[in-house]
Amino acid sequence: MTRHLVLAALILPAVGCAPGESDTVLRVALWAGGHELEIERQVADRYEALNPGVRVVLESAPNGYEERLLTSIAAGRPPDVYLMDSPDIPTFVERGLALDLAPYAEALGWRPDRVFGQVADAFRRGASMFALPKDFTPMVLYANRGVLAAAGVEDLLPASPSTDEPVGGWTWTDFRRAAEAVVADTDGDGREDVFGFDFPRNLYQWVPFVWSAGGDILAPGGDGAAGYLDGPEALEAYRFLTALAEDGLTPGAQFVQQGDPAREARFASGGQAFLLSGHWTLPVFRDLVETGALDLAIVPIPHHPSRAEATSVLYASGWAVPPNTPRLRRAIDLAGFLASPEAQRIRAGSGLAIPSRIDVAAEIAAADDTGVEGAFIALVEGARMTWGARVRDFSRIEALAVEIMDRRLIRGEPLASSASDVARRIDAEFGR
Repeated sequence: MTRHLVLAALILPAVGCAPGESDTVLRVALWAGGHELEIERQVADRYEALNPGVRVVLESAPNGYEERLLTSIAAGRPPDVYLMDSPDIPTFVERGLALDLAPYAEALGWRPDRVFGQVADAFRRGASMFALPKDFTPMVLYANRGVLAAAGVEDLLPASPSTDEPVGGWTWTDFRRAAEAVVADTDGDGREDVFGFDFPRNLYQWVPFVWSAGGDILAPGGDGAAGYLDGPEALEAYRFLTALAEDGLTPGAQFVQQGDPAREARFASGGQAFLLSGHWTLPVFRDLVETGALDLAIVPIPHHPSRAEATSVLYASGWAVPPNTPRLRRAIDLAGFLASPEAQRIRAGSGLAIPSRIDVAAEIAAADDTGVEGAFIALVEGARMTWGARVRDFSRIEALAVEIMDRRLIRGEPLASSASDVARRIDAEFGR
């Protein structure tokens, strides 16, 4: 699961067996919490069973992870292996804090052609490979078929992306028609309690809408925002999304600035037709889907009417080794195991992400009677990795970009002026 999208509330202690005096202790830094951390412990236990005398300690820091990791490596007390999030790749690679694992790939049995291409490429710079991919997710639309059927618009949904049928024709116009149709006041109190969508405030959510209009938020080299973040295609995406909120197809304006903590519960209970999210949300709905309480469809993000299809965004994580670990050989071996098919099969029990290995992902999809896993995998083709995997300190761009639609919805500012202002500030801050 990617750290920048789902964070636990507490810093968790190190997890592992108490090592004996003669044991080799390997430390793994990661941000997992709760059930995800339990699954990682199962992976670590398997490695220990295969390597007697080795103990693996999991050091989890869901909050402040990057800062803690940078400090420990710089201070000469690095973990032996650490989990690298896609938006952290430029920082760690450009500072020389991740070992090139390409020379060891053959010995580890790791082959890039067995991994989803966009995911492997995110951690690659030329012939070098700075992390072995763990897992990933595209952003997709969750659709509650029950809500859509009640409004008589279920037929607007595209065919399942896991079938051989074409998924074209799922445009912004189709999406808006469906979202409009479901809005209703079911209890007669004069206020709507069923909505079409929840407002996608953050860049990681709305960037696919810009791409699916044929635009982008940065220049092709990632070296400038002006003319892109405020370009005509991006403005069309902002207008489309803000109109959903302004026309009452999403819950109230209080959720624009504060977020919407009830969105998943609202969706599952029939109060919302569509939910924009990644694979990490699937475990929330899994039991409801399996019992038939939720008729769930996974569909592509809609695209501009002038385009043939949408372009989604991918977020990934991978296992990296700091060059200054004193146990380099063992650390490389552990990183290889953590990215191995065996580890990925164990980890699939969390349900939070798609395994980076194509074969393991296919196994999981084949065993899923609901078709949801297959739909997710089908939407990987054509998706793009987040700009954060290439542009250093991308989180600062995200923090500024959130203003664009906020300023429209909260203060009524024209989108063109707020987008241009934010683009100029981004370019100034990054010295472009």
